[in-house]
Amino acid sequence: MVLDFFRSRRKPAADIAGHVPPGQYVTDKWPVLHYGSVPSISKEQWNLRIFGLVDEEPRTLTFADLLRLPQTTVTADVHCVTRWSRLGAHFEGVLFTDILEQVRLKPEAAHAMIH
Repeated sequence: MVLDFFRSRRKPAADIAGHVPPGQYVTDKWPVLHYGSVPSISKEQWNLRIFGLVDEEPRTLTFADLLRLPQTTVTADVHCVTRWSRLGAHFEGVLFTDILEQVRLKPEAAHAMIH
């Protein structure tokens, strides 16, 4: 048996064999897990600042700037440490590598902090 996110039981589909780690259950829903309240930020206020070990001035992208970058769709299985799995999830957005092309990193840059 495969257990969905709200603990109702359903029969496992034949095509999930080998796709779900031991102890995981499959869900079709997206659990909402966060700590504290969710901030409300308008698209006009939102920005992404790229700074640190870059060769040029720090760069700030607005939400509109981000939407002008190439959009990519990725389909992947998601396995959460809280024991749920969602198979064949579709994600669409800007790849980190496309954002990184907006700046030139210094050679000593080895890590990124995103907040």
